[in-house]
Amino acid sequence: MTNHEQPDIEPEDIGDGNEVSHGKGRRALRNIRRELSDDELSSPAVQRMLIDDLERLEKEKFELSEFRGKFYDADKKSAILEEKIKSSTSQEVIFSVCLTVGSASLGYAPSVWTTQPTGYISIAFGIILIIGGIASKVVKR
Repeated sequence: MTNHEQPDIEPEDIGDGNEVSHGKGRRALRNIRRELSDDELSSPAVQRMLIDDLERLEKEKFELSEFRGKFYDADKKSAILEEKIKSSTSQEVIFSVCLTVGSASLGYAPSVWTTQPTGYISIAFGIILIIGGIASKVVKR
């Protein structure tokens, strides 16, 4: 796996179970005790509050699970595009090297033209490299 493809890991439970993280919502209920007795649980108001919280949390869970799927799709698309950029860069390097060495070989040919077959070999080598560089550019598209 790459750095971008890490599996979902549940957070470690560090506390003793009684600690509840308090967000910005419901500050009025922040300092009340969290354990409910059987009498309190049988109260219709408490039941309505618990059902309301349960429904709200289920809705949030559903919305967040949609975002998880969208995140994985975007992550996959990002990895594909990064690979395309890498192959594009290597293709550009091959193209540039072939044209540079081929042109240098063609430029060198007149200076060795008097000593044959070195002149012909230099021209042939240069033409082959230039054609190979252009072909690599055309094949890439």
